[in-house]
Amino acid sequence: MANDKLSREGHRQRMRNAYLADYMENAPDHNVLELFLSVIIPRKDVKEVSYNLLNRFKTLDGVISASPKTLMEVDGVGESTAIELSLISTIAKRAEISRNNSVEALNNTDEAIEYFSNFLKREKSEKLYMVTLRSNNTIINTHLISSGIANTVNADIQLIVSNAINDKASSVILAHNHPSFNANPSAEDISFTINIKNVLEKMNIFLADHVIITGDSGISVLNIMKKFKYK
Repeated sequence: MANDKLSREGHRQRMRNAYLADYMENAPDHNVLELFLSVIIPRKDVKEVSYNLLNRFKTLDGVISASPKTLMEVDGVGESTAIELSLISTIAKRAEISRNNSVEALNNTDEAIEYFSNFLKREKSEKLYMVTLRSNNTIINTHLISSGIANTVNADIQLIVSNAINDKASSVILAHNHPSFNANPSAEDISFTINIKNVLEKMNIFLADHVIITGDSGISVLNIMKKFKYK
């Protein structure tokens, strides 16, 4: 038993040393997960637990994106471990969103995609956001308009218009995500963009852009419309 403990502690120290050397950049995912589990479960061999998790959820992203309840279905994972694994994704998401705190203006499509991807890249269902802008493109407010299930989002045009008017916006930018990672706008995306553009113009408010986010990247629906001469 003592020799087993020494062997386990030596293995854990080697993993820590590897992480300190280069953040385990070239290590397989199960080793990285094993190191994390060894920190939060200090008195147990966690190699098998790391394999159990990856076999169940396939990828590291799958592991940390799973709900605590689902994680606890895996052999060797209790409530505390499930919460701490789930917290990785929550903290990462909060950190990404916090990057937008220093963004004061959105001047083009690339800046809009970067801004909205911080909100949307980790979402598993569709969400629709809007940003209201002053005439110099500085940000007034960011609003969550609606959340969907799977690949459907309820686009509330009345709420978009109300937010734009209340914020005294000169222009707005809309953004939603495609969890499927297919960035191409659907017929519904095009129709909605045309509709909201026309409605806002009647209020003397300019639709500066509507972007679709897929992970860290995205496209402009308005640019697609211009290319294919939608009106």
